[in-house]
This record gives sequence, C-alpha cells and structure tokens, in this order.
Amino acid sequence: MRFTSIIFDFDGTLADSRQDIAGAQLWVMQQLGLEGVREEDLYPHIGKPLDETFEQFLPLSMRWRVPEAAQMYAEYYPSRSLATTRLFPGVRETLEILSARGAAMAIASTKRGSGIKRATDHFGVTDLFVQLQGSDGLPFKPDPSILRKIMEDQRWDIRRTLMVGDTDRDVLAGKNAGLATCAVTYGALRREDLQAWRPDYVIDGFPALLGVVE
Repeated sequence: MRFTSIIFDFDGTLADSRQDIAGAQLWVMQQLGLEGVREEDLYPHIGKPLDETFEQFLPLSMRWRVPEAAQMYAEYYPSRSLATTRLFPGVRETLEILSARGAAMAIASTKRGSGIKRATDHFGVTDLFVQLQGSDGLPFKPDPSILRKIMEDQRWDIRRTLMVGDTDRDVLAGKNAGLATCAVTYGALRREDLQAWRPDYVIDGFPALLGVVE
C-alpha cells in the first residue's frame, strides 16, 4: 500500500453539502438586506472561513457586520446542516474498502469538530475514522496546523500519508504539511483550477482513490 494513512476534507470531498451550507449563508445575507446573490454563487466559496465569504459578498458599507453574519450562520445552520447533504457516490463503499485494507483515516475540516461528528454519525461512518479534527482554535487551511495536529496525535509517517480535498486550500495545506496531495474534481473547483496548484494526484470520482492509495 503506497499510503497507509489518509486525511480527508469533508465538505465537497466526502459529502455534497453545497445546498445546506450555501442556503444558510444566503439566508443570512437576506436577513441583512442583501439581495442579488444566488445560492450557486456561493458554491465555489464553500470550505473558506465564514468571515472571508461574508467579506467577499457584503458591500464595503456592510463589512462591519461580518462578525454578526458569522454568528447568525452559526446559530441557523446546525439544525439544518443535514437537510439535503449526502455522501458523494461511492464514498461509503470506498471508505469501507480502505478501512478493511488497513488504511488509517481522519477528517480535517473547517467545520467544528462537533459538526463533523454530527454528520459522520448521521451517515454511519464515524467508526471508520481515527480522528475527526475540526478547526476549533486552529488556523484554517491552507495553514497546515490542522493536518499537523492529526499527524502528531496519530504518529503517522509523513511519507505514507495522503491529503485528499476539493479546493486549493486543501492542496496547499497538504503541501505545507509536507504530505502528498490528491484533488477531487467533483467538489468546489474544476479540474483545471485544481491542477494549477499541482496536486500529486487528481481524481474525478471518489472510488478512483483506491488506485491512488495502492
């Protein structure tokens, strides 16, 4: 096995949560009186820190309300976080195969740890991971701190660990941590956008990960 341990991003990599996340962000903007933003406009920004997303969409005159917007989202989203969210095709089956083959797996997400566990419990895959690491008190990707915490906690070999994600931040975080990286093209960014960041591997469907790991 080429890689004995794997770190996954969650939203856009394991789960299609675009509608739930973008819908909650759009609701916040509408409550603040901002019109003209569409749900699909927010899709490419999923995985970024909330403050950054709201800063990008709120006009300059409303930037002072970014912390308020983030708080509104934090209160609104959790109870609605799994309304339409689904695992991407082949994710469950592929994770089970990897686990059966002895791969150790973890999740590193901009979600809080409690939000990751809520989702993995919902889909019945929590036990397939040795660590569910949220960005609680840690810098957001592309800072490598969240990946390094997992590596240190699990004592994984940096040479045998793969980072899998759907954004430039995932690829850069992996590179900044010294890990091999695999980008998936079905999430936030297109293949050509991802290839610009030079991941070691690019796959179009999650089951193709089996060929990367072996």
